[in-house]
Amino acid sequence: MRIPQRALGLALTILLIGGAAAAQDFTKYHNYSELTAMVQGLALAHPQIIKIDSIGKTLERRDLWMLQIANPAGVPLAERPALLIAANFEADHLIGSELAVFIADYLANGYASNPAIKQRLDNSVIYILPRVNPDGAEGMWAPLKWARRTNARPYDDDNDGRVDEDGPQDLNKDGFITVMRVKDPAGTYMIDPDEPRLMKKADPKKGEKGEYALYWEGLDKDKDGFIGEDGPGGVNINRNFMHEYPYFKAEAGPRMVSEMETRGVLEFMIAHRNIAAILTFGESDNLITAPSAAGTLGAARTVELLDAANASIAGASKTGMMSAGLAGLFGGRGGRGGGDVMMISEDMLREIMAAGGGQFMMGGGGGGGRGGQPPAAQQPTSARAQQPARAPATTINTGDVEYFRTISAKYVELTGLRVPPPVVKPEGAFFQYGYFQYGVPSFSTPGWGLPEAARGQGGMGPGAGGPPGGGQMASANMAAMGGQRGGLTGQRGGAAGGAGGAESQVVDKALLQWMDKEKIDGFVPWTKYQHPDLGEVEIGGFKPYVTVNPPAAKIAELGKTHAEFALYLSSLFPRIGIAKLEAIGYGGGIFRVRAEVENSGFLPTALAHAVVARSVKPALVQLQVPPDSILSGNPKSNSIQALNGSGGRMKFEWLIKAKAGDTIELKVLSQKAGAARRSVVLK
Repeated sequence: MRIPQRALGLALTILLIGGAAAAQDFTKYHNYSELTAMVQGLALAHPQIIKIDSIGKTLERRDLWMLQIANPAGVPLAERPALLIAANFEADHLIGSELAVFIADYLANGYASNPAIKQRLDNSVIYILPRVNPDGAEGMWAPLKWARRTNARPYDDDNDGRVDEDGPQDLNKDGFITVMRVKDPAGTYMIDPDEPRLMKKADPKKGEKGEYALYWEGLDKDKDGFIGEDGPGGVNINRNFMHEYPYFKAEAGPRMVSEMETRGVLEFMIAHRNIAAILTFGESDNLITAPSAAGTLGAARTVELLDAANASIAGASKTGMMSAGLAGLFGGRGGRGGGDVMMISEDMLREIMAAGGGQFMMGGGGGGGRGGQPPAAQQPTSARAQQPARAPATTINTGDVEYFRTISAKYVELTGLRVPPPVVKPEGAFFQYGYFQYGVPSFSTPGWGLPEAARGQGGMGPGAGGPPGGGQMASANMAAMGGQRGGLTGQRGGAAGGAGGAESQVVDKALLQWMDKEKIDGFVPWTKYQHPDLGEVEIGGFKPYVTVNPPAAKIAELGKTHAEFALYLSSLFPRIGIAKLEAIGYGGGIFRVRAEVENSGFLPTALAHAVVARSVKPALVQLQVPPDSILSGNPKSNSIQALNGSGGRMKFEWLIKAKAGDTIELKVLSQKAGAARRSVVLK
């Protein structure tokens, strides 16, 4: 393992001034160098149970640190069930990193004194990836802060053949990119009469008239009719995994698993098949709000003010550039700058492809568009005939859902979190991959919540939420500049469908009330500004990072409860064992061997969905005798597809030919539940 010299120096300094345990500071958010020093300090202070390694590097050459926490003595680590904790996939979700490091610190410093921690680390493994998107996370310490969830990959967000050319512009010089509200007779928003700091979508059915259009603070630098639509960076790592991958959508990248960070995580997962459960800190949730009995997740809860600003740039990615050779299909030429190019929407491109027009290159994408796959009509007949009738699963298997609901209830009990902060609909998220593709219980939580008083405000409590929705906004000023705005999505860049409408406005109000009560400086008051294109505007709104991270003063409190939850989660692993092994001699070298294999853990050795998806190997039960010595009964090697927990058993029996006095061993190996070996002497 290579330890950067600067990080090693910082870590050694920590030890010299009083030890890692005393030096860890959980009263602030930490940049990459500081976080590196913290995890290196833990490894240096606790070498007997912590090993640190890098699972990859980013575009900006930062390491993706991995902490392995376990007592290496005894059963080999690869044969022990493991919990993976991963955080900070979204660049702006820094609270996840802090909670992950707090858990590592809690386990390391409690090993000698806490019997529960010692039991877990003696018999299991905890892997921690504290910061999966370190390049993007550095934005929290940049001079200009904006709602960025992406990594450092240069990316053509508006599909115009140019990269990162229309980024954030801090017009009022306050160091934050917030929102502009513009008087517009065609606008669909009005000032909320109950909370003048907020905006609400006007409801004509109630006699309300829209007076404002909303945009991100900034300029239309590339003169394409969109403001700040193509800023630095481009891929949200938590939208780059291969389940429900959001093709052609913002922040998803050119294709699934396109990023160094994504690949590093997946290579680690594939090399560590003993991972039996996953806990992700991110901007989606299935813990505060439990899945329904049908296996569906709670609705997204997004911030209306940010949704509205995102709607102003949602159409940018739908425009691409194609060679003049296709212009004849549409009867003319056009394009920016008067060149021999024409503008075409992705919807139109798909129609061309479906009609036999083939596959085309679009800005920043591969064959068939960004991360695209040819429509079924364009695939060979033989390929279509081989496609399974079953669609990919997108809800938790009904055979697994009660495990998720039980664990969610315990999470709420331990953490006290009952009302989630803003959360987005997961698409291509890591925890989705963890369950649907890797086959283990996989959980995601923002790691903090809003006050419970928000529960009764229009459905903010667990299980509440509105349907995806939104609307379109148009501005006469911006139309003159060539742009049309529309479509409601998530945060900046339109990442994940927002709840929209009244539900989002409830979130906005709950955030403001929370900020007011806690005296959090998280909202920029609306102030006038003379915009060069729009005329008089007002700039204000929620500050970046504040809507997705609690105050740093809350880190230690949240860290302790989440460490307790991680400890609880690691107690639920399936545990394979041999409950009974006996041999009965019949004389003449004939023996009957009987065995019972038991799962003493809470979780099954394979979830119901893992069996369907074949993502977890069946457990192996093998009698260690020559195959030709088995006369009848079970074969030498047997498999258990799934064995229920809480004492679930399966019986095996062999009639063998052997010598009295021989020792016969039974071996049981489970990918997620460990291994067991037991011997019996033939008499």
